[in-house]
Amino acid sequence: MNKKAIIIGFLIGIITTFIGISIYTIIIGLKLDLSFQEIGNRILSTNVLGKRASIGVLLNLPVFYYFLNKKKEDYSKGVLIAIVLVALIFIINKL
Repeated sequence: MNKKAIIIGFLIGIITTFIGISIYTIIIGLKLDLSFQEIGNRILSTNVLGKRASIGVLLNLPVFYYFLNKKKEDYSKGVLIAIVLVALIFIINKL
């Protein structure tokens, strides 16, 4: 087991989730005709962050399968750990 590869996969998973949340919020914000400052505030808002995070995590699926197809299982383990960690954080936050 390569710990460095797992950590890199974890960081890629977290960054990809944040990118997914940002893209989703920007698309919805532009659809609602919000200013970029309001969109930025919505990205950092915690009111509906759990819902946006679940959509943001979907962006990790192609990354996960890419690593599996390239036979880089340790990277895909890191991405999977990131997905589980994000899910746990929002489950705990919901309680």
